[in-house]
Amino acid sequence: MPDPVVLAADHLWGFLTALRGAGVPAAPTKRADLLRTIAETPPRDLSTLYWYARITLLQDVDDLPAFDRVFDVWFRQGGPGPADPPLEADDGGVPSPGGPGEDDPPPREARPGHGAEASALSTYGTRDFGRTGEAAFMRALEAAWPAVLPAVPSRRRRPARSGDRLDVRHAWRRALRHDGEIIQLRRLARPPRPRRLLILIDVSRSLRQHTPDLLRAAHTALRAAPARTEVFTFGTRLTRITAALAHPHAGQALKAVSRLVTDADGGTAIGAALERFLGNPRFVALARGALVIVLSDGLERGDHAPMVRATARLSRLGHRLVWWSPLACSPTYRPVTRAMAAQLPSLDHLGGVRDLRTALEEVRRLPAVLSGPRHLTARRRSDPRPRGTTR
Repeated sequence: MPDPVVLAADHLWGFLTALRGAGVPAAPTKRADLLRTIAETPPRDLSTLYWYARITLLQDVDDLPAFDRVFDVWFRQGGPGPADPPLEADDGGVPSPGGPGEDDPPPREARPGHGAEASALSTYGTRDFGRTGEAAFMRALEAAWPAVLPAVPSRRRRPARSGDRLDVRHAWRRALRHDGEIIQLRRLARPPRPRRLLILIDVSRSLRQHTPDLLRAAHTALRAAPARTEVFTFGTRLTRITAALAHPHAGQALKAVSRLVTDADGGTAIGAALERFLGNPRFVALARGALVIVLSDGLERGDHAPMVRATARLSRLGHRLVWWSPLACSPTYRPVTRAMAAQLPSLDHLGGVRDLRTALEEVRRLPAVLSGPRHLTARRRSDPRPRGTTR
C-alpha cells in the first residue's frame, strides 16, 4: 500500500497544478511558503488548510472564485475524476458553490483596508510596486515636507548677527591684525536644523492596495530631507529601505524596494517588527528625538500587547508619534480594535492616509499637530462632543 505521506504530497502537488491550470497564478516562492507552513504547523482541519492556502497563494481578490472551486474539487470531493470537466476560472463576481463548507468560517470578502487579509503567516517573495505615480501630488509633497518638519537647535555654533555667545576667537584674530584694537565683535548662534524623520510603512496583505502610494509618499520625504530621513517597512519582518528608496527617480527607487522587501503582501506581525526595531541600538538612535510616522491599519493578529508596548516606547523616544491609517480616512472610523484602542494614549495624532492626496493633506496638518500638547489622541477620540472636522 502506498505511503500516506507520499499520497498526501502528490495530492497537494496536484492541487497546486490544477490551481495554475485554472488561471490562478502562484509564484514558486508562494508555493514553497505553503508547503513550509503545512510542515511547521500542520492544519488541524480542512478549514485551517483552506485559509493557509488562500492567504499564502492568492494574490488577487478576483481569483477567489476560481480558487474556491479548485479547492472544493481537490479537498472536499477528493480530486477530479476522469469524467470531470476541466477547471476554468469563473468570470462571475460571486464565489462559486465550491467554497468553504457549512461548518467552516464564511469566506470574508477582502475590501481595501478592511483587514480581512490580516494574518500572522510569514511569506517570502517580492512584489512590483509600480513605476509611476501622480506627478503633481508628488511634487507638492516634496515641496511641503521642508516647511512642516520640526526644527531643533544644531549642536555646532555658527557665526551670526545675533547670538547668545561672543566669537572670542574671531575677535582675537582681528585684534592681532589691528595692533590689538578690537574693531568688530561677532556672535555665535546655534542655527536650527530639521529633526530626524522616521517613517515605518506596513507592507502586509491588508494594505496591498495602498502600499505603492505610501512608498511614494516616503520617497518624497527622502527627497526633501535626504540626510535626516529614515524609512523602514514591516510585515512579518523589518526591512530598512532608506538606501534603496533614495534614488532620485521614483520608478527606479520603487524597483529597488521591490527587490529588497521580501515580505510584501504577507502576514501582519506589527508588534514583533517594532520590537525588532527597538532591539537594535542603531535603529533606536534613529528614533531618539525624531518625528516618527507609522503608516499602518493597526490590524494586529494574535496578542496585541507587544505592539502596544513597542508603540509606547517609540512615543517616549521620539519627538512626536503620528499614526496614519487608511481606515481613518472614513468619517465613521473608530479605533475600537483592542490593539488600536490600547495604544491611543501613546499617539500624538491619528490621521487617515490611503493615497498621495490624503498624504498631502496630513503633511500640511503636521504643524498644528506638532505645536500642540502631546498624547491627546485618546482624549479626542473618546470625546463625544461633535468636532469641526470629519476625521
